[in-house]
Amino acid sequence: MAELPEIAKIAGQMRGALRGKTIERAELLQEKCLNVPPGVFQSRIAGARVEDVRYKGKWIIHRLGNGENILLSPGMGADILYFEDGKDAAEKFQIKVLFRDGSGYTVRFWWFGKYLLASDGELESEPNTKDIAIDPFDARFTPEYFAALLRGKKKGVKAFLMDQKNVGGIGNMYMHDILFRARLHPRRKISDMDEGDIRRLYDAIMGVLSLSRSKGASAYEKDFFGQKGGYGMDDFLVGYKEGKPCPACGAAIVSIKSGGSATYICPACQKA
Repeated sequence: MAELPEIAKIAGQMRGALRGKTIERAELLQEKCLNVPPGVFQSRIAGARVEDVRYKGKWIIHRLGNGENILLSPGMGADILYFEDGKDAAEKFQIKVLFRDGSGYTVRFWWFGKYLLASDGELESEPNTKDIAIDPFDARFTPEYFAALLRGKKKGVKAFLMDQKNVGGIGNMYMHDILFRARLHPRRKISDMDEGDIRRLYDAIMGVLSLSRSKGASAYEKDFFGQKGGYGMDDFLVGYKEGKPCPACGAAIVSIKSGGSATYICPACQKA
């Protein structure tokens, strides 16, 4: 599942490759991914120029020159692939966007995803994205901002961080090592954390996500040009390593249920 490092990378690549191109047409083969009928979607984007591409949380947003915006969520994962010539396009897809210069891109959702349309006026109130918080790659995401964000909160730390209304872009894949680096149990109440805990958590978030970004994001996800990143199993400290020794103390790593999903922890380093 694509998280902040992967989404930020693909959005940046799309911005570089697509900005200034004019949409010729789109092939929209899976109507349940859309929020308007395919014919309406098509009529609202045909002939529009891509002015910018950015991301918000786990969403990629294309701003078009005609006042429309395309919102793409990979959901549980997707291949979002660019092609210079139509003959090189991926054969399997739910979405194909073609530009007037002959280039384009395809989207193949692994399980489910969304491809939505919103006018500039609708974007501010779009329910899928309007409440997404700033993410750790945002310059405003400082230690002071993070400490203020946690002040007075009572939720468990994992549940709080996974809520996109609190922190944009973080998901379960990187959560294991974030909490391990911070020496925090996933169910630890924020109200029980002191200043040192909060600072370690901030440093862990920035450290894990920045390491992935520096390595080109996940080794299990393709970027816009079909290349996989370099952040793989050797980079995970405890994530997906049940039964392996903790790199800090040697205790066996275990998997527990927390927030509706599995979390890998060291029971010695991350006491409840």
